[in-house]
Amino acid sequence: MLVTRHLTIAGEPATAGPSGPDGLWVQVPGGLRSPRLSPDTVPEEYRSAFRHYGDGTRNSRGRTPVDLSVLPDGLRKEITWCMFRIADLGGVIGMSHAATVVRMLGAAVAGDNGPAASSQVSLVDASVQEWCQRIRAVYCRDSGRFPSPATMRCVEWELQRYSRVLEAAYDTRDWWQREVWRPAEDPRIPQRDHEPRGRESIGFTRFTAPWLRTGLQWFGKSVLETGQMTWSTLLQRVGAMTEFDAFLAGRGSFPPHLADDPAAVRALMRDYLAHVSTRRVGRGSRAGELISASQRKILVICVEQFYAFMHDHAGEAAAVLGEPGWLRLGPQHAMLVRRGERPRRRSSGEPHRIIDDATMTKIMGQAGMLGAPAADRGFGDEQAMRLLMLQARLGRRINELCMLDHDPLTMLGRPSDDQDPGALTARLRYQQTKIDGAPDTILVDAEIVAIIKAQQDWAARRFAAGGRPGRTPRYLFLGSMMNRNGDRPYNAGQFRHLLTELAARSGIRDADGRVIDLQRTHTFRHTAATSLLNAGVPLHVVQRWLGHLTPAMTMTYAQTLAETAEAEFLRYRKLTSDGREATLNPEDLYDMLQLDQRTDRILPHGYCTLPPRQSCDRGNAPLTELTSAFGHVTRLLRGGAASLPA
Repeated sequence: MLVTRHLTIAGEPATAGPSGPDGLWVQVPGGLRSPRLSPDTVPEEYRSAFRHYGDGTRNSRGRTPVDLSVLPDGLRKEITWCMFRIADLGGVIGMSHAATVVRMLGAAVAGDNGPAASSQVSLVDASVQEWCQRIRAVYCRDSGRFPSPATMRCVEWELQRYSRVLEAAYDTRDWWQREVWRPAEDPRIPQRDHEPRGRESIGFTRFTAPWLRTGLQWFGKSVLETGQMTWSTLLQRVGAMTEFDAFLAGRGSFPPHLADDPAAVRALMRDYLAHVSTRRVGRGSRAGELISASQRKILVICVEQFYAFMHDHAGEAAAVLGEPGWLRLGPQHAMLVRRGERPRRRSSGEPHRIIDDATMTKIMGQAGMLGAPAADRGFGDEQAMRLLMLQARLGRRINELCMLDHDPLTMLGRPSDDQDPGALTARLRYQQTKIDGAPDTILVDAEIVAIIKAQQDWAARRFAAGGRPGRTPRYLFLGSMMNRNGDRPYNAGQFRHLLTELAARSGIRDADGRVIDLQRTHTFRHTAATSLLNAGVPLHVVQRWLGHLTPAMTMTYAQTLAETAEAEFLRYRKLTSDGREATLNPEDLYDMLQLDQRTDRILPHGYCTLPPRQSCDRGNAPLTELTSAFGHVTRLLRGGAASLPA
């Protein structure tokens, strides 16, 4: 009988799948039910998932098939199903790693200090750490030495992959009762069609208070199923609640209602606010500094909103979770934090960083380094190169670009040979995952179409090289790891990392002499918005381009450059001495004002640059010095009455 003591909820063991290994074995395709697996023996559909790495020959260790016959029958079926499941999810099985793990696992099972070598042995009979200890002990007994740390890291990593998918298969509880939620492996977890953080998991084993752990699980289930929160938001909320759990653990044991006396609840929350205000960054470049106001605000509102929800649904929570403590929530729990106590994010007063034209030219001049091979001192990532091109041109959020559909374009017509390269030729559809109901399309020109077409061709070559020609992936930009099916988008964090390396290697500096911070990819969005606004594009058009619902959102991007302010001032102050508007270009007028300070007269073929011998006596005294100068220039252009020496 299978022992599943590692699958628990609230201290109670979960029930294993009723069919055990035999039930899993039924799901395995016939071509994979072989005791020896290799790319040469598996069905063509899965051939690219079983890979030999390195340049070894067929008879070398790197080309050796995975010999599953060394395992007892039940364990062999489980491991075979695990490999099939990983391949079906788009993962890859490294043959040498898998062969090593199976060989050492078989020895541990047959060892005197391991589980009995029978058909009832299951991988979930022990944790990964316990299996590694048994493998290490048997290896030392047989060879007189311990396996290398690199080998054990490989064994542990591979066993974790197998255990994860196997525990999910054997766990018959509702998805929300599991200690770890993995949407990539459990389609029952509600998610949007395009979720920026949809491949990340939520773990509840970090919580020390059982009532808080189960309460958060039920809270997460409720808000996901009703659409009150997205997966990305819930990830943030659960992560923030670990701070509250640690705060409570450091002060003793608390029930769900925290305290019987409302005044004690109030005092506890004031202590938590003080605790959050002194919280410091644990690692990174800001290690030791106080966390930001926005981080403090998140740590507070997550607790506040969780308790407000549990107060509104206390009866249902107590019945479902079997915890009567939730029934003792009162009005004080519906408003744990009073008005004005939330940490506030104060603006620094500085405008958003934008990239000036000269620096942008340098950046785009180095973009090719991202796609260049490593042998040419490049990064070998063509996808990152094209992402940078699109972000610089379009100013989209990085997740909107990473999650573009494989074919996101709707052509507006057939392009002609004599068409203006800057003409709008297609409509680009992007994933609007931040603002519900906001626009999700923009018009693009032929250059953007060409970049997207080049990326589609790259993806086609990649799948052809991987033995899956003709396959259409879900996304345009593809994740580089465990993405045999093409259903994982390019990782935004990887893109930011490459941009940081690009800035450091190329030494690009901004107008103030500082190394440009390309990791903040939102700077490209601010730059694009500022460029549009300063070019005179109407606000409502920029709003539509950025995908905002209100002009107020767009105004946060509205920075007026100094040169634009000067041009606009000149535009609306072009007055002659008699009050009429001068029909001159502002730039030409500005140049003439400068010229007027150092010229004496206008000649038929140019200007006389001799120092002026007298000033105009026809200026209108009540006007300002600037408008008087405008009138002077206007009269000179008209051959006015200003007396000039012969």
